[in-house]
Amino acid sequence: MQLTVTRDIEGKSGISNLPVRDILFLQSDLTSKWIAVHTLDDQFYIPGTLIYWTEALKQCGYQFEKVDRNIVVHVPRICKMDRIFVKAYFEIEITSQSKSITLSQKHFKLLDKQLRGVQGIVYI
Repeated sequence: MQLTVTRDIEGKSGISNLPVRDILFLQSDLTSKWIAVHTLDDQFYIPGTLIYWTEALKQCGYQFEKVDRNIVVHVPRICKMDRIFVKAYFEIEITSQSKSITLSQKHFKLLDKQLRGVQGIVYI
C-alpha cells in the first residue's frame, strides 16, 4: 500500500506515492492541518489529523501507535529503545543524522511491554 504525499505543504513539488512500509512516524505540529510523514531519509506531508491516519492505517493492518500527543510511530520500524532518555530509534547504528522520537513516559511503558521479547529490538 502507498500513501499519496507531497514534499511541501504548498504542493509545489507535486505528488509522490510513498510505500507505507517506509514510514517511520507521523508527526503533527498541532497548529496546522498537515501531518509530517518521516522516512529514514526524507520528510513528506499529508493533509488530515493523526487520529484519522492512525485509525486508517491500523484498519489496513499496519501497526501504528500513539507515543506522544503529536507523534504516531510505525512500531515495526523501531530498532532501538533508550530507557534513560525515553526515545526510540530507527537504526541500530545511531549517527548525528539518525531520526529518533521522544515518547511520553506513559507511552514508553506501553510500547516497552509491547516490544519486550521482539527479536532485533536493542535497549540502551
